[in-house]
Amino acid sequence: MAYLARLGAPVRGFLEFLGDQAHLVLRTLRHALLLTMGQLAVVAHQTKLQVRFTALDALWLVACTALLLGAVTLIQAFSQLSGLGAENYIGVLMVLIILRELGPLLTAVLVIGRSATAIAAELGAMQLNGEVDALAVHGVNPYQYLLLPRWLGVLISVFVLVVFFDGLALAGGFLVAKFKYGVTFGFYMDSVRQTLSNRDFLATLLKIVLFAGVITFHACHFGLRIQRSQTEIPQAVTKTVVSALVAVFALDGLIAALFYF
Repeated sequence: MAYLARLGAPVRGFLEFLGDQAHLVLRTLRHALLLTMGQLAVVAHQTKLQVRFTALDALWLVACTALLLGAVTLIQAFSQLSGLGAENYIGVLMVLIILRELGPLLTAVLVIGRSATAIAAELGAMQLNGEVDALAVHGVNPYQYLLLPRWLGVLISVFVLVVFFDGLALAGGFLVAKFKYGVTFGFYMDSVRQTLSNRDFLATLLKIVLFAGVITFHACHFGLRIQRSQTEIPQAVTKTVVSALVAVFALDGLIAALFYF
């Protein structure tokens, strides 16, 4: 029985984690529907602050990563496909590698590294200082004031950053294609447009919504579970990063299988 208990403990812990995530999501959605006009202004202000930190402050990092990734992708492709008409596969390569997979995935990784860690640490500190309980005592709903703005802010930010990332990755790829093969901008964009489909847009949109939810509620879960001391904050941050990364990669694989298998 002890052996079976040890085997079942991880499963039980995982199911409890999923239950807590579902609880956070449902409670946040429920309280979002109960917002008054005055509360909407507060939520909008907090959401703007989250967007500023998650999206605007990360633009340079995302820009550099996207340009380098787009350029390196075609450099490697041209080095492997030289003499085989690599310029004819530019659109296919950029859509398959960047737009379908690496754009949303790397954007989510960057947001986890910058924003999920900050959310977990901030909520953990608020929990330790009694600020979450103080909000409830003063009639401020924590779900409306703490969770909802962060969820909306991360959702908007991930959408903006994915679009920004994909655009600059395409720009980086075009620079390589132009200087390597003299490819014109019109030919380059036509090649990309011919490969893109409505299925790609739907898959990317689904990834954005799910990734944003995973990032936000993983961070909130581990941040709000802190109870005893400041030493729990770095532990919560580490758990947030590991758990969110695993969830994002798992969701990416499931969506790829759903849309392209």
